[in-house]
Amino acid sequence: MHYSPRHRLLAVISPGHGPHLLAPTVAAYRSRRATPKVSLEDELAMCLATLEHDLDRYHRAAASWHARWCVELTTLTVAETHTTMTLLRALAGPRGTEAARILRYVALTHGEDRVAEVLERWLDDHKPPRD
Repeated sequence: MHYSPRHRLLAVISPGHGPHLLAPTVAAYRSRRATPKVSLEDELAMCLATLEHDLDRYHRAAASWHARWCVELTTLTVAETHTTMTLLRALAGPRGTEAARILRYVALTHGEDRVAEVLERWLDDHKPPRD
């Protein structure tokens, strides 16, 4: 099969022991699932809201958001998709604010200003106290 430069091969790992699903384009993958009712930035905000209360739920929500981020942002490189997941993990650690700043930068470089705004609000809420 021949793919033009505007097509993107996307591998979607399905749960269970069955074979992986392959969709030749992002559009083909989107047609197989329900259209999200929540915006990408609202989903990230909900994900970040779970961070301090339920770490397991945060990790599941972060993985879900990351999958959607990778599907919807066709301009992401492989390195950026990996970096994004690493940053989401780092948000839960002692360098969470640094990770949020870098993730905000990645969002801005891809024109995702509203995602960057969510991260900016999260950073404002997590500023170290001044003496």
